[in-house]
Amino acid sequence: MGLSRETCLVAPLTTSELEHKYRISVGLVDGKLAKAIMSQIRVIDTKRLVNKITVIDKKVFEGIKKSVRDLL
Repeated sequence: MGLSRETCLVAPLTTSELEHKYRISVGLVDGKLAKAIMSQIRVIDTKRLVNKITVIDKKVFEGIKKSVRDLL
């Protein structure tokens, strides 16, 4: 399945404190510490994206990209 303008790759977020190598901290989201669950990444239609909830910094994004490469 190829990505296009109408789709994007997303990782669900959790506020659970459970530690795991595929749960990457993304910082505060709505005032709570959040982690991206990299083992549950999926492709979704961009029409489902309604509200921007946060912007992550470049260092965190690089960690997420590394985690995705490790999964593949």
